[in-house]
Amino acid sequence: MPRPALILDGLWYCLCPSFSLNTLRRPGIPLITRKRTPKSNHFSTFTSPASASQKKLNNTSIQNIGGHSSPTGNQAREIEYNELIIDQNAHDELDKSQRLGQNADTSAKQSASDTKSTRNSPPGVPKSLEQKSTSYLEQKLQDLTTTAPRILSTSQILRILIRDRHVRPEMRHYRALIRANSDAGRGSPEVVRQLLAEMEANGTALDSGTLHTALQALAVHPDYILRQEIVRTLRDRWLPLSPDGWHYVVAGLVREHQFELALEHVAHMERKEILIEGWLHSMLIYYLCEFEEFDEVARLMRSRVDQGFDMTMDLWLYVLDVASAAVHYETTRFVWNRMVELRYLYPSYGVCSNVLTVASRTGDTGLAASVARFLTDIDVPLGLEDYEKITEAHVMSGDLYAGFEVLCEMHKAKIELEQSSTAAILTFMIRSRINPRDAWSMLKQLKALKYEIPLQCALVVIEMCEHEAINNPFVVDDGVALYKELYALCSEKANVSVYNSLIGMCRRAKNTDAGMFVVKEMATLGVVPNTTTFEHLIVMCLDAGNFESAYMYFQDLLARNASPNQDARAEIRGLCTGSNDQYALQLRYHPQIRDVLVRKPVDELDFTPERAGLIRKVPSDAPPEYANRFKRGVWKSLTKEERRAESKEKRKQKRRRLAIARAREEEGWEDYEPGGLIPEDQIKADTKSPPN
Repeated sequence: MPRPALILDGLWYCLCPSFSLNTLRRPGIPLITRKRTPKSNHFSTFTSPASASQKKLNNTSIQNIGGHSSPTGNQAREIEYNELIIDQNAHDELDKSQRLGQNADTSAKQSASDTKSTRNSPPGVPKSLEQKSTSYLEQKLQDLTTTAPRILSTSQILRILIRDRHVRPEMRHYRALIRANSDAGRGSPEVVRQLLAEMEANGTALDSGTLHTALQALAVHPDYILRQEIVRTLRDRWLPLSPDGWHYVVAGLVREHQFELALEHVAHMERKEILIEGWLHSMLIYYLCEFEEFDEVARLMRSRVDQGFDMTMDLWLYVLDVASAAVHYETTRFVWNRMVELRYLYPSYGVCSNVLTVASRTGDTGLAASVARFLTDIDVPLGLEDYEKITEAHVMSGDLYAGFEVLCEMHKAKIELEQSSTAAILTFMIRSRINPRDAWSMLKQLKALKYEIPLQCALVVIEMCEHEAINNPFVVDDGVALYKELYALCSEKANVSVYNSLIGMCRRAKNTDAGMFVVKEMATLGVVPNTTTFEHLIVMCLDAGNFESAYMYFQDLLARNASPNQDARAEIRGLCTGSNDQYALQLRYHPQIRDVLVRKPVDELDFTPERAGLIRKVPSDAPPEYANRFKRGVWKSLTKEERRAESKEKRKQKRRRLAIARAREEEGWEDYEPGGLIPEDQIKADTKSPPN
């Protein structure tokens, strides 16, 4: 039936103000831009000549449902699509000849022979499907494309209907094949474009349902240009975009990682009061989490909950896992309070540990306590790292007393404290410039509450004194006073770490007398020094100008098969540079101390018997580059100002030595009996105890 003529009068333009004559100039649908294809045996998707239709409708390369092997990649898609298409003009040929299938088979074999080197014909349609009635196959086709679209299943049913039973191809067949391209494994946006182009060429009307079906396929296999052309066509034809169509457009944008545009569409859907389906919301959340857009994730999930919609437990757990691993506080806190705090969700210990990390970084003591309660409820004991993170959470919130209390609870739980356990406390004390005596008072308060104070808590206060000794030499008095109260506070004896910290404090403050007092305490109590102890002592002696004692401590260090670290070696070289003392020279040029680039002048060499073994004689027949190895250097004469500065420095050192001697006599350091700080009952217990 011919179409009625369209009269474009004033009333038409009044009712359709956005109408344009360009719409009529475009043949059929304006959205299809057909790409040029080679004129070989690769058929286009939809063509109108009868010979091509016979080849496409009756080709034997269509796969079956039974799981037979099939070509993969682009070759499989080319076989599936380009050889299984519906031609609406083929019904004229079907009416003329009842042997269309035979002729089509002959044409298909002819075509296959031309591409034998690149194609393998897959199995045909299963016999169980061929025995079904036409009505059953039509219903099966609609059910299949509605529930779970599959390329192979759809193509096999269409092959039976069109090739074998000569069913005239109609809109529902095209739509079924377009919808089948939403198959995640085998769908293709290019095939959708070709199907739409063939419908246009055959004069088949593209209604709203067909265009929305194409949007559904493009939601799985996005093509931005084709999707925009379909949306523009719907708008030009005054066809509204359905709620499903909005979902398909947003899904395509999300898969193209155009998140800002997708979120704008979601906001527009909410303004139009279009209900956002759960699958689209979850899909958006998963993609945003993949790109760590957790601020937007928290906003979307909060909005979803406020609207009264549920989300899957898998989604909640995934968001909590990735957000806590990325240390995103807002999202982690929201999911934990919403799901885990109410015991709707039970995450693993690894996720709980990540949540504790978030709480420790942000100082959220409530979140840290909630995680601790959850682990206790599921019978998972807190470990060393858990207690350390809880301590850090309290310290970051500014509560130093609570941090010490957590460490006491950790000691009570029979978990030994390590140096990392007090790292957060030391950092907080240094940044906040906490007075060491104030921190010591907190430990006394905990002692009054019947807590057993671990030695590591006392050590961190002494380490604070060591840090402050650089800018405040008088803090040495506080450090020594705290050490004298140590045995009344802690039940444990002072270990080498405590003494190293005290000696380091004396070294930083350049207080040699206090340093010697600490050394005598170590010797009296039988505390074995380590490498750090000798490094502090060597540097302290060099600062005081006592090169001989520094060299003796260095020999003791070597006798223990140890050597100073790189920083200590550099500091020793710097302190020995410029001194002509024999012990300073021996330290500076010792193989364990000297730099590889330092060469010692010949007049500074020590040829004593003890040092002779360290010097290798250069043979007389040495190569030319070693012939003048030990030439005497040219000494530069000092100016008057340099000689004056040198004598001034010598007088300054002399006055310092005299002041140290007077202070030693006045304060009575020499009269102090080492080891007198230990309570008498503890000394008696140690003497009565049998030796090991």
